[in-house]
Amino acid sequence: MYIYDFIQGLIIGGTLIIAIGPQNLFVIQQGLKKSYVFTVTLFCSLSDSLLIVIGIYLSSYIVQINPSIIGIIKVLGGIWLIFYGLNKVIKLNQIKDINKKLNIINEYGKVLITLFLITYANPHVYLDTIILLGSLSTNFNDQFSFGIGAISASFLFFFSLGYMSKFLSKYIYSNKSWFWIDLTIGLLMISYGIYFIIF
Repeated sequence: MYIYDFIQGLIIGGTLIIAIGPQNLFVIQQGLKKSYVFTVTLFCSLSDSLLIVIGIYLSSYIVQINPSIIGIIKVLGGIWLIFYGLNKVIKLNQIKDINKKLNIINEYGKVLITLFLITYANPHVYLDTIILLGSLSTNFNDQFSFGIGAISASFLFFFSLGYMSKFLSKYIYSNKSWFWIDLTIGLLMISYGIYFIIF
């Protein structure tokens, strides 16, 4: 395993997954009520892992068919990262609607249905995992190590969110905290995007 590629996968995967959305809010709220926390966190982690693997496999397959396309994939991935980062920075001062309440669900079947819908009915998840992480993996010598890093970021994030929700919720629901989170993520993504385009 290439440690450098693993670490980059961990960082990039981690920065992409930190965002306000129904999935993360659902994990927090189920965690606060201690309702099926393991099921919720495991489902989210495995779903991310599956989509990341699909993205990396597809990018590898495309490159094998036409090796010259790797340059285009790298540039497109870099441009998307710059766009992603700029969007974060531009919207820094916008007040986020993070007080939207999701009902706490205590029935196992309904938990699974809700998880499935807020995960797979969200087009953003496909952009971040299959398209973006898949294309970015072509920048690294060992796509496997990069993928393991990104998958590890998902497991770390969701399990931390679920089991540390009482501690983390005060930051998640704070617009001041999100200003610094978005600024850091935005600048990091812009830097990665420029790096991938140039090199």
